[in-house]
Amino acid sequence: MKKIYIISTYTGTVLAHLIRRISRKPYSHISLSLDKSLNTMYAFGRINPKNPLIAGFVEEGVNKGLYEIKKNTICRVYSLEIEDYKYQNLINNIAKVKENRNLYNYDLFSLITIPLGINRQPKLGYVCSTFAADMLKKSDIHLFDKSYNFVQPNDFYNLNGLTLEYEGLLREYTDYNMEYKIDFVGQNNL
Repeated sequence: MKKIYIISTYTGTVLAHLIRRISRKPYSHISLSLDKSLNTMYAFGRINPKNPLIAGFVEEGVNKGLYEIKKNTICRVYSLEIEDYKYQNLINNIAKVKENRNLYNYDLFSLITIPLGINRQPKLGYVCSTFAADMLKKSDIHLFDKSYNFVQPNDFYNLNGLTLEYEGLLREYTDYNMEYKIDFVGQNNL
């Protein structure tokens, strides 16, 4: 069994604020990570952290990308334990998008159609939540009873099957993670 991590964030950007206001939920962005450190998180978002108009497939991290600039980003880090073959499927599916990132686009229209419940399935376009949901579904990880193209960031909020690992400032996650490792190691030595 392996663990994957699903990260909900709110950065306070204009777009994040707009999504939060429309959804009336606390978080506006979703990323996936394959390891607890969150050094690499996969999502659809700003390619250039200083320019919201250039978006697509991104590799974020606790202190990289937009999070390097937005120091007061709040987050919830969830974990999900999955079978090894599903973990490998997820690696492969993310790798396919990464290798072909120039073919994919940030589907701005989905920011309007998803909250309105309009069925839209762009062939090579995602927003953060549809990317995460589609990667999970294609990896045989079924969390939703609806199509990936209707999934919103806050559909992951307190979702059954996910374990809340951390809630707070994203920049403090590293410190929290180190404390956890020290405590865990200390317990093993007893």
